[in-house]
Amino acid sequence: MMTIPLPVHVPVLLQEVLDALVLPPAARILDLTLGLGGHAEALLARADAEARYLGVDRDPEARTLARQRLGSDARLSILACAYEDLWDDPGFLAWRAAQAPEGFDGILADLGVSTLQLRTPERGFSFRDEGPLDMRMDPEHGLSARDWIAGQTDESLADAIYQYGEERASRPIARAILQALHEGHLDTTHDLARAVYRVIPREPAKRKGHSDPATRTFQAIRIAVNGELAQLAASLESAVSHLRPGGRLAVISFHSLEDRIVKQTLRRLAGIYDGPGRTAPVVLPRILKLIPAGGIPPSEAEAAANPPSRSARLRVAERIA
Repeated sequence: MMTIPLPVHVPVLLQEVLDALVLPPAARILDLTLGLGGHAEALLARADAEARYLGVDRDPEARTLARQRLGSDARLSILACAYEDLWDDPGFLAWRAAQAPEGFDGILADLGVSTLQLRTPERGFSFRDEGPLDMRMDPEHGLSARDWIAGQTDESLADAIYQYGEERASRPIARAILQALHEGHLDTTHDLARAVYRVIPREPAKRKGHSDPATRTFQAIRIAVNGELAQLAASLESAVSHLRPGGRLAVISFHSLEDRIVKQTLRRLAGIYDGPGRTAPVVLPRILKLIPAGGIPPSEAEAAANPPSRSARLRVAERIA
């Protein structure tokens, strides 16, 4: 098998993850988003010879690079699967029955798009370099971004851009994108960015120090294409159900939509009611303890050294017996 050069990979909030996931002897660890294996490498370095680590990722290139990084470590197993589809996957169920019948000591989820995906033009995630309008985390399955857009109406596309990108100009942007599609000018990432710039010009935003006007639209379409938020809350609940008492769940999110779902789900499972009429005596089952109650942001040093970490937030919870 051909060896792919390993890209530079800086795991976000690495020390905080290591502090959060305290590993007992013969630990059982589930990594829901293995990626390039940076967190896995550090956690395995702390684990003993009897530990077992299951890394899950839908991206075939990420799995290949993670295996290269982690070598032939017999403690590691890698499963091709999206985390939202994991819980009924036969491979996962067989591995859990054989290797972790009592549950996991630590479960990690590093959500969102990876640096590898963003920096590979052929994957179509970023407008920094021109590439095909794809955006699939698993390029072997599902609709590309272009094909997904082709199936949208003005209203449905605008709703997705508003809901997943929190973009106020979602309706004129949606019309501009579909116009570009119908005119035959929506094949690449630069084509999509240009459609956005027709509504929100790039240069004035740049002069004011704002983020690129296409950022929110790209985020929204990527989330929609990959279904990133649709099953997040349910997947977190499933993850908690697979923790053994005292086991911990650590989740890293990168934007407010993800973090809101993570925060609300963990608080609910910790018995905290955030619904209407919070002064009413609403009693929820308490199966988690939040550690700490709020999220953990990157340190100032990490944010300065690794700009992609600036928006990250780690939330940790422990399963109560």
